[in-house]
Amino acid sequence: MLAVTRRSLRRYAPAVQLTAVMAFSTKVPTQIPPPGPSSGIFNTNFDVTQPEHKQRIERWKWLLDLLGYYNEDARISSKSTLLYHSCVNQAAHPSFYRALDLPTDFRAQQALLMVHVWIVHRRLISSKSSGKNDPGKILQEALFDRLWEDTVFRIRHQNVSELTVNKHLGEVQQRCFSQCVAFDQHFTAGGSKTVLNDAISRHVLNVEPNVKPKQAALMASYVLRELKNVQKARFEDLEAGDISWGAPLESPTSTLPSESKDDYDFDLVGQKYGNWRSALDVRGKRYFWNLTTRISAWEKPPKEEH
Repeated sequence: MLAVTRRSLRRYAPAVQLTAVMAFSTKVPTQIPPPGPSSGIFNTNFDVTQPEHKQRIERWKWLLDLLGYYNEDARISSKSTLLYHSCVNQAAHPSFYRALDLPTDFRAQQALLMVHVWIVHRRLISSKSSGKNDPGKILQEALFDRLWEDTVFRIRHQNVSELTVNKHLGEVQQRCFSQCVAFDQHFTAGGSKTVLNDAISRHVLNVEPNVKPKQAALMASYVLRELKNVQKARFEDLEAGDISWGAPLESPTSTLPSESKDDYDFDLVGQKYGNWRSALDVRGKRYFWNLTTRISAWEKPPKEEH
C-alpha cells in the first residue's frame, strides 16, 4: 500500500505551484527537486509536460488544501526552499573545486554551500520593514530551517549510523555558525579584505591563512562580487529563488586529481548534468531528476546527455 505522508506532500505541493510558474515564464526559475523515484503516492514519477499532469493535480488538490499546504506557513516554506536551492545549485559547480584545490568531500561541499547561504543571509538582514513582521527575517529563518533539513540528508548520505545523525548535525551547525561569524567580521572590520581572505582560508580552503593565498584571493573576489550582486536583488525575486548569480570560478589551477576530471565525473549534491540535476532523498540516497519533465531516476544520466 502506498503511504501518504506530510513530508511527501510537502515536497509535492511546491512542485504543483512551480508548474504554473514555469508555464508563463520565459526565464527558467529555480526548481524544487521532485521526490525520489517510487517513494509514495505523490512521489511516483510522471512527466509534468503531459496533459495528464493537470488532471493529477486537480485530483489531489482537495487533500493538499485539507492538510494546509496552501496556507501562509506553506507559502513561506515553498519560498525558502526555492531560495535555498538557488544556493545549492550555484555552489554545486565543479569549477569551484578545480579553482580552489578542494576535494569533493562533505566538509568542502558544506563550506561552499554555506558561503552562498551567508551571501543571501546578508541580503535578507538588510531588508527594511516598517510593519510588525519583518519578511526578511522570516524568510532568513526559514532559509536556515531548509539548510538544516537538507544537511540531515547530506549526513545520511555519508552512511553514518542513524543514531549519530543528530550528533553530527550539531557539529556541522557549529562549524557553519563559526563560518558565518568569521565572514561577518569582514564587515565589522570595515570591509577588510584580509579578514575575508583569512575566513575563506580557514573555513573554505581548510588551511591556515597565507597557505593558499591565490585561491583565497580568488574566492574573496567572487564573494565580494556576489554580495554586491545579490544585494541588488528584489525581495520578490529572492522569494522566487530567482537570483542572477554571476559565473562560478573558472581557474583550473588545481594540483589535485580533480584537475583532470570532466564535470560529469564529479558527484556534487545538486550538480547539473545536461538537463538533469542530482538530489538526495530523506534517507540520503542520491537520485537524478529531469529539469523539463521532472521525472526522477536512481541512475546517473548517460554522459552523452551531459
